[in-house]
Amino acid sequence: MKYAIISDIHGNFPAMQAVLKDVKEQGISSFIFAGDYCISGPWPDECIDAIRAIPEKHIIRGNEEKYLENLIDKDQSLWKDGQMQVSYWCYRNLSRKNLDYLLALPNRVDLECNGMKIHVAHSSVDFLGTYPFYTWNSVTVANRSRQSDRVPEQILADMSSERDNDPSFQEAVAKLERGIYIFGHSHVQWHYTDKNRGIYLINPGSCGLPLDGIQDSVPYTVTEITDAGEVFTKEQRVPFDKDNYNREVMQTTQYSEANVWSRVILREQATALEHMYFFLDFVEQYAKELGDERRPYALDTWENAFRIWDRKMEATEK
Repeated sequence: MKYAIISDIHGNFPAMQAVLKDVKEQGISSFIFAGDYCISGPWPDECIDAIRAIPEKHIIRGNEEKYLENLIDKDQSLWKDGQMQVSYWCYRNLSRKNLDYLLALPNRVDLECNGMKIHVAHSSVDFLGTYPFYTWNSVTVANRSRQSDRVPEQILADMSSERDNDPSFQEAVAKLERGIYIFGHSHVQWHYTDKNRGIYLINPGSCGLPLDGIQDSVPYTVTEITDAGEVFTKEQRVPFDKDNYNREVMQTTQYSEANVWSRVILREQATALEHMYFFLDFVEQYAKELGDERRPYALDTWENAFRIWDRKMEATEK
């Protein structure tokens, strides 16, 4: 049995189409989806429609689905802050049938294939605790990319070697029972194998918003479980025209109605590196300097902070 493992689509329907096409060409019909299907890309309905049309799948919800759930039955006349604009836009542009579908999804799925147990959750925290996720993630990749002239593949290889040999990581892995553990959330593709103990960790990366520094492609992972219970994992990259995607995003109402968030995401798409984390940190410091305690960040604080941050980013990129 072969599974195509996909996570973190984030409303990027063109990327999802590219991945589904590649999966079909490989003759794979079974899927595992690991959460975060909406918010950030402007095609949430198209993504959910495509997922629902897939007959053979195991699927869970991610943390982004919680943001949508929190908006149900809320007074939309109060939705005037800047920070949550993209969530408001997504909520208003996602059909009720697809919203209900998302919110009915479980937080975790456990299944079995050819004697091998498979566990699926959105974050590695569910299986490994906080240390591996908060140490080896998109922020780590971005920081190392700025501090080094090494190519992304080398940075990822370095991170993988350090992680796999880290005593804290090994201690977390040692607590796991035999099985396959699938998760996403970090937007960085990686996997780990301990064949002696029969433990396999798989993060397929982000299909819709990869933040691993590798440009012009989007990731997913194929895992095969043989009749004898052997496990083989292959990381896939699918060519993707991010420049064209960014042009298409700029023609959407999400871009006009949630402009700041959309522009930060476009910078992430163009560079395949984390920017939102650093922008949010900048907004927090900016608000504190103003003595502005409004949360979510008010529209004026949000937009003014972005203008300053964006100018700084452009200056550093020249």
